[in-house]
Amino acid sequence: MSQARSGWILRGQETPRRISYLELLFDLGLIVALTRLSDRLTGALGWDHVLETLVLLAAIWWVWTVTAYTTDWYDPGLPLVQLIVIGVLFGGLLMSLAVSSAFEGRNGVAFAGAYVGLHLCRGLILITALRGHALRMRAMRVLVWFCVTGVLWLVGAFLPSTWRLVFWAVAITTDFAVGFFGYPLPRFGRSGVEELRVGGEHLSERYRQMFIVTLGEIILVGVRQYGDPPFISLKTAGVLLLFVMTVTMWRIYIVYVAEHFATGIDRATNPGRIALVAAYAHLVMVAGVVLVAAGGDIVAKDPTGSADPTQLSVVVAGPVVFLAGRTVYALVVFRAMLWRLPIGVVALVLAAVLTRDLPPLAMNAVIAAGMMVIAFVPHFGRPVYRTHWNICTRW
Repeated sequence: MSQARSGWILRGQETPRRISYLELLFDLGLIVALTRLSDRLTGALGWDHVLETLVLLAAIWWVWTVTAYTTDWYDPGLPLVQLIVIGVLFGGLLMSLAVSSAFEGRNGVAFAGAYVGLHLCRGLILITALRGHALRMRAMRVLVWFCVTGVLWLVGAFLPSTWRLVFWAVAITTDFAVGFFGYPLPRFGRSGVEELRVGGEHLSERYRQMFIVTLGEIILVGVRQYGDPPFISLKTAGVLLLFVMTVTMWRIYIVYVAEHFATGIDRATNPGRIALVAAYAHLVMVAGVVLVAAGGDIVAKDPTGSADPTQLSVVVAGPVVFLAGRTVYALVVFRAMLWRLPIGVVALVLAAVLTRDLPPLAMNAVIAAGMMVIAFVPHFGRPVYRTHWNICTRW
């Protein structure tokens, strides 16, 4: 079998890497998962509950990230690659169905089984399709590591919730870490820069598309809790505030060299690693979106009631976490320190402390006003993409 034939599943080097309709379909599954996570978060607020939800979100996000790499490396126009993506979408749906009670009883087995199963099935298909090709070892390394962490996922699924959280946290942390270091294996080394090379244009579009679609989760939560009140009501005001929050987050995400993400990947000495760092930063931003949606759910249920400190923390945590993720994204990928973002984090925290005695709707209005200032006050200076670690600072 020739080298060319053995790599029939790979994208051609000169093939335009446009977003496929299949990838758009896959993103809808992410929306379902995020909706379920925000519902889970507000169902029983508590720090242990927050940590559990964070682990579940990280697992779902890793499924999305690995699939984004899959459609970047392999041709999504081929029926086999389409079968892989649809199979992962189905596995992600099973994870979403089990997410509410993933740390209780059989639902944990379903969540872990779906997570491990979709990764192993994809890996087995890929190493079979790549038989005789040099890049088969890349897929082999990924599969071996998912087998290793899969043991932690499956064993943890049969343990009490506290130990399940420990096992799953170690498993997902390992998944993130070995991906960053190229899936190293004893005697076989790790995947090199060329093996992990990705297309900047395709992945940058995938991240932007995913995040904008994810923002729809915020308004979706508000409308779902809206019911049928009089149009001029506090519930309507709550939905409008969520709309404002969505627009400001979109604006903050897009402005300042976001369109140069493809350049950042293509010019990097290790494009695959830069793309993964961007994935980690996007996980933080997506966590912020989930928290904003959860905060909107809290406000919608009782706009003028008295919220406890944990609920108020969720209301302010969403924008703060999002801004922190956006700061890291700009600093690591674009070598730009946008001072308005960390300053905005401090300002929002102080505003939350000063308005802690106000009703949730009033606090949300103050937070939304702060986000509008961060998003729409004009920037000063010319956007510049830096290829080396000479940090470009900008207000």
